[in-house]
Amino acid sequence: MQVWLIRHAVAAEREEFNGPDEARPLTAKGERQFRSFIDWLVEQTTTPSVIVTSPLVRAAQTAEIARKGLGLKKKDVSESQILSPGAEPQALVELARQSSPSIVSTVALVGHEPDLSRAVSAFIGGGEIAFGKGFVAAIDFPEEPALGAGRLCWFVGPKLKSG
Repeated sequence: MQVWLIRHAVAAEREEFNGPDEARPLTAKGERQFRSFIDWLVEQTTTPSVIVTSPLVRAAQTAEIARKGLGLKKKDVSESQILSPGAEPQALVELARQSSPSIVSTVALVGHEPDLSRAVSAFIGGGEIAFGKGFVAAIDFPEEPALGAGRLCWFVGPKLKSG
């Protein structure tokens, strides 16, 4: 099974947004950049059949762009409070396990920093990683997801796709 961890794309800055943090949207540039990135990524690898997203606006918008780019139906995307800021790696492992229709499928989880960096480290048994906005990490698990049992297959972001 493979798990994609996706950090939301570039969003409006907190200081410049008049509203609650949960409602901060993606910028137009963030949307364009992530859409282009997903289109490129689809040509490079096997893609998820399920997406689970944080309910925060910027993550949900990122998940919607991914859904369209991956050619998934609306029913293939769901929201989970577990992916809200403060998500713990063990909870993400359990969410991935519950969200996957079968052991051989790929599920994408769309969330926030620093949660995703901590999750990658916990999934692969250590190390440090820093997620940029719109980055995706693909982690293979020999069977079901479990802490320390994963292998980082690739880690790429929108600006790195061509270089």
